[in-house]
Amino acid sequence: MRNILALARRILQQFAHDKRTIVMFIVGPVLILWLFSVLLNAGTYHPSLALVNLPRELREALVDEDAVCVEYSDSAVALELLRDGKVDAVLTLKNGVLTIQVEGSDPSKTGSVVSTVSAAVKAAGAAQREQIQADIEKKLSDLKDKLPFLDDIVIDVQPLVSDIDVTYLHGNDNWGTFDFFGPVFIGIFIFIFVFITSGMSLVTERTGGTMERLLVTPIKPAQLVSGFCLGFGVVTIIQATIVLAACVFLIGFPNEGSLALVVLVAFSMALVSLTLGLVVSAVAKTPFQVIQFMLLLVIPQVLLSGIFDLGNAPMWMQVLSKCFPISYGAEALRDIMLRGAGLAETGLNIAVLWGFIVVFFALATISFHRRKTR
Repeated sequence: MRNILALARRILQQFAHDKRTIVMFIVGPVLILWLFSVLLNAGTYHPSLALVNLPRELREALVDEDAVCVEYSDSAVALELLRDGKVDAVLTLKNGVLTIQVEGSDPSKTGSVVSTVSAAVKAAGAAQREQIQADIEKKLSDLKDKLPFLDDIVIDVQPLVSDIDVTYLHGNDNWGTFDFFGPVFIGIFIFIFVFITSGMSLVTERTGGTMERLLVTPIKPAQLVSGFCLGFGVVTIIQATIVLAACVFLIGFPNEGSLALVVLVAFSMALVSLTLGLVVSAVAKTPFQVIQFMLLLVIPQVLLSGIFDLGNAPMWMQVLSKCFPISYGAEALRDIMLRGAGLAETGLNIAVLWGFIVVFFALATISFHRRKTR
């Protein structure tokens, strides 16, 4: 029993002398659970619809279903908004057929649009029948006493919408929820595995004394970081290529764009993770602390990367998501794989990723420089 208590006391003393571990041990779970609570309590999603010359009854019914509606007289303008992602669908009515053109890459939003419009069509049809019935009965009320056969007349009302046709700007009705999240998962898993691998490897080299021997050589910190980036970079580009090929050709992820451009984005995300891992490895003292830093630096990025819809999240959370590199990588992968975007459309997101690479590379160089000069 004495040996057990002595070992337990030793472990508690280790924690007591490692203030960083204590803080991350408590702050990490609280931060992540708080983010979950905000994301999951963000509220119900209300689809944004562009209405092109729809009748008043249908417009009012859509508003009653809590849809965000904007009216347009020109279908070309409405379709341009759909392509830019500013609306979820464009609604047009011709010869009783209501056409719903959805963006299509997000099945959850498509389902929300279709269910909202279907409910509105049903409500508008019922309101139309009631109104026509009331108008006819008001006009014939004086004649019913003299012409009793009017009570047996069945009024046939032509419905506002006789059929609903759903068309897709991107994808098709066979796309499922996992197809929408697939590109995000590709970026997330590459980011996480590269971060863990690079961070653990460098910390292991430092605890084994290899890093200290390197730092006393004439090698410059920038050369040291560049060497690690080059070595791990070759490995990560092979990893990214194999993972993407397996996802597209084996698992069956949809890819409407250039596979080479997808590899470029995945490689860029891997380099961001690698350089961030270098920064963390310069600070962390043990592999356990690398995992703790991952909870604080990576998991919040994952939660705000696009797995959850941030449309109804607080504005500060939407702004915060734009401060994380995973968000830009996930958006670029979705644009390429689901919407067939090219370099012109994804160039800004890729440029931002490389901006993060430069910043993290500089921070890692500074960190290793300080260790070298000690």
